[in-house]
Amino acid sequence: MEIIKFMELFSDEKFCRKHFKETRMSQGVICKQCSNTRHYWLSGKEQFECSSCTFRTTLRSGTVMENSNLSFKIWYCAFFIMTSTKKGISAKEMQRQLNLKRYEPVWAMMHKINNLIKLILR
Repeated sequence: MEIIKFMELFSDEKFCRKHFKETRMSQGVICKQCSNTRHYWLSGKEQFECSSCTFRTTLRSGTVMENSNLSFKIWYCAFFIMTSTKKGISAKEMQRQLNLKRYEPVWAMMHKINNLIKLILR
């Protein structure tokens, strides 16, 4: 996908969240408490709720985005940049491209994405 198409498709935070939710639902959400796979979406809270034990799972829980304060749009842009460049990108350059002030969250995000890519390519 070209960068222009990517930016048109994932233009705002709302669409990125919606896309991630749909992707997550298609792959299935597993309850951390009872391992049930049947959940329903609480739109007011933006969480999944287990239909068996009513345990709630956030959209980010159990993903590489867990415990991150960075927006879904930032994560999507980082995924795109890291998977579309042949030679890779430094965390400092990623920080500059994403217009972020702090280096540490960018560095951590990139390591999580790299580990995910390695896991997928096994």
